Amino acid sequence: MSSLFVLRGQLPKPTRIQIGLIGLAAIILVWWLAVKLQIFNPKIIPTPFAILGCLPELVARDQMFRHLGLTIFMNGMSWIEGAAIALPIGFVIGLFPLLSALFGGYIQATRYIPLTATIVLFMAAFGIYMFMKVQFLTFAILVYLITAVVFRVQEIPQVYVDAVKTLGASKWQIIKTVFIPQVLSRVSTDFINIVAISWTYAIYVELINKQEGGIGALIYNLYFRQNETEKLYALILIMVAVGFLFDQLLRLADRKAFPFKHS
Repeated sequence: MSSLFVLRGQLPKPTRIQIGLIGLAAIILVWWLAVKLQIFNPKIIPTPFAILGCLPELVARDQMFRHLGLTIFMNGMSWIEGAAIALPIGFVIGLFPLLSALFGGYIQATRYIPLTATIVLFMAAFGIYMFMKVQFLTFAILVYLITAVVFRVQEIPQVYVDAVKTLGASKWQIIKTVFIPQVLSRVSTDFINIVAISWTYAIYVELINKQEGGIGALIYNLYFRQNETEKLYALILIMVAVGFLFDQLLRLADRKAFPFKHS
């Protein structure tokens, strides 16, 4: 019992799962009681069972899986494109002082761009269809990921570089054997966190040309047009669940690709 209250302690996995299920049951019970006792207005916050009951109609009538597939596809394409652009740019800016002096400060400043305000620029440049949405999400990833790569390059301990230099390694060999594996292993954590951010922007960008579909468009149609509140909550919870699943898959891939980081 005392292990439950050890500072930063670790519990066995079965114990964590059991406690987590108890916590989930407690949340559902308190939520249900609050609605039944009219502490929460059921028109604004429906019961968990009302949300669960709307799932068959969401799947059959509202084509939830088709919309979810579009959202996942759009996000996946932006993740791939964002990583493909951010990694080489971040590496060269972080590695070479000239490029860091020329562009480093401006790259860091892009983190403060109000991204939602730029959507009209992307519409003007790329139209209102899926390609534009992918480019917007890619840009949202780039403004954070390039800075993360630059920081990870610069935080590599100099002792690693010096150790390889003593073996007579060339500049390219230092990059290949020290910077690339070390930076990729560190920036992978940043990428996982940034993916969660892009997930939220996806719902926003799908409000453009809603006829194209996606979870964001479905949320708008169900709530603002049909006022089906329980479906809105169901879709939010589904997005959380799918996002958490992707998070776990990416973390699993991270452990497989960089086992030394988790040893």
